[in-house]
Amino acid sequence: MPEEPSLHVEIVSPDGAVYSGTVAMVVAPGVEGELGILPRHEALVSLLAIGETRVRRLDGDWERFASGIGYLQVLFNKVMIVVDQAEQAGKIDVERAQVARKRAEERLALRGDPEAEAEVDFYRAELALKRAENRLKVASRA
Repeated sequence: MPEEPSLHVEIVSPDGAVYSGTVAMVVAPGVEGELGILPRHEALVSLLAIGETRVRRLDGDWERFASGIGYLQVLFNKVMIVVDQAEQAGKIDVERAQVARKRAEERLALRGDPEAEAEVDFYRAELALKRAENRLKVASRA
């Protein structure tokens, strides 16, 4: 019986390797929409947005990751995902994500306050809110 085609995927962040394995499919959040990668995919490099990265194992089960911004490279049935942050769905600290979301919402509520304009980096607060909401969404699907 011929061997099923597969991909080797690695997900890495500044904290180190988050996932490494042989899989059937990878779905990643590209900046212009989701990217589905199957074995024998054409070589590709793409930017990634904050979102959910999914890996379909060879047994058919899906593993989900809350992932941050970064890039994806496909070359010779190997997918390398390099992101600024990634957490496996089952390992997400929901309480910490809720606190981060609340803190970001409080900072963003200060928009328009002249005193806060000098103190708060609203771009970073928006990113923190997106990351926290993404972590909560992915954790709810675990």
